[in-house]
Amino acid sequence: MKINKILVTGDRDMFSRHHFLFEALASYYETIDYLPVDHNSILNLNILKNFVKNIYTKFPLLPIKPASSFRKNHRKYIEQSCLVEQKIRKSNYTPDLVFQLFGMYCPFWQKYDIPYLHYLDYTMALAKRNWSSWAPFKSQSEYFLWIDCERKAYQNARHLFTYSSCVKSSLIEDYGIESQNISVVTPSGQFREPYHGKKSFGSKQILFNGSHFERKGGDILLSAFKIVRQAIPEAKLVIVGNKLPTLEDGVSSLGYVSWPLEMERLFLETDLVVSPARCEPLGQFLIEAMNYGIPCIVTAQDGMPEIIEQQENGIVLEPQNLNLLASKIINLLSDLDILEKMSKNARSKVENQLNWKTIGFKMSQILESL
Repeated sequence: MKINKILVTGDRDMFSRHHFLFEALASYYETIDYLPVDHNSILNLNILKNFVKNIYTKFPLLPIKPASSFRKNHRKYIEQSCLVEQKIRKSNYTPDLVFQLFGMYCPFWQKYDIPYLHYLDYTMALAKRNWSSWAPFKSQSEYFLWIDCERKAYQNARHLFTYSSCVKSSLIEDYGIESQNISVVTPSGQFREPYHGKKSFGSKQILFNGSHFERKGGDILLSAFKIVRQAIPEAKLVIVGNKLPTLEDGVSSLGYVSWPLEMERLFLETDLVVSPARCEPLGQFLIEAMNYGIPCIVTAQDGMPEIIEQQENGIVLEPQNLNLLASKIINLLSDLDILEKMSKNARSKVENQLNWKTIGFKMSQILESL
């Protein structure tokens, strides 16, 4: 497939999570342009030539309702898809390929003359099974109508990229997509290049991404940490993400940390990242921790076991096993040799696989073969 111009569509907040990907892809294509969708509007194409430079307006505003209002029934899925399609067609701009971030709507619904693909972190079928609040349908029939919309979008796509094999399996089993039309391309994190500086251990500090606290197993970790403190009184638990009320001794909640250098400091001061999630499509926070050489303890849930390898760069546990989680944390915090070994493996995996340069090359090769 000959590709010179790519148009990227998707929710605006997803663009910030992937802009290093498109920066990496830009070296393979003439232009990569943006058509982001946010709660209030579809804003302009943002042109990248060779690398991300700056954003400028090319399209007028188009009102879009908040995500929470259109993600509950198939009518909103279709409406959103038609609005995006209309916007593309009225622009007098014809890309060779539309690259849709995630699957809450499709860039085309009425006509499929321009090839498109989806990059998917999850499916609604997985959400229904693993975290029902992500599938807030009024009835089973509404849910199945939504699934039919997803199925139509995925079957008409030129190709599908997925974050994980877990999502690929769902596309095959729940949507009837052929395996050869799906490629697993695990993303990287919020960093342009892998970290090459020093990393030391011995702080006894645990770091937890507390956004979506219950889903990510924050309550489980807090209970396990009480046991950890009995064995290691100097252990500390730092929670970033949502700001929590007053907590136990040794626990601090920083809320959202927006300054990258502050997050780097936290990572470098941390011995262990723990994610006892009940549901987690992948966990890019884990990849960011691995970039700084931090071993991770995760549950065998969704895509996390695909990036955390047992006893190599971390520990994988069955979900909601409080005592086992506590014992594994104690064991790792008490063994600097194991932490340093896992740290080297984590950094090696980022250096060789989970970085945007490698991922961009892999995607470009797949696109070339279509």
